[in-house]
Amino acid sequence: MQIQTIFLDERTGFLMKIEELIAGKNEGQDVQVAGASLPISALKRFMDDGYTHLKPYQAEKTFSFWGKTRTGCFSEQEIIKRP
Repeated sequence: MQIQTIFLDERTGFLMKIEELIAGKNEGQDVQVAGASLPISALKRFMDDGYTHLKPYQAEKTFSFWGKTRTGCFSEQEIIKRP
């Protein structure tokens, strides 16, 4: 299993397109974002549901997701367990 690490700049925050985050990754891989291990398969499900971007909030241990018609805030556990 390969893990990609994305670093959080505490001064400016962090914003990423989900598509760029998972590009070239396989379903069984995880990606590290702001200290959390997020499965590629879960991130692909978010994209399938219309979400396009994410922003981690490290202090709260949550992630904000949004797209053209969707917004939501999820914990690492909610992302992992999302159907």
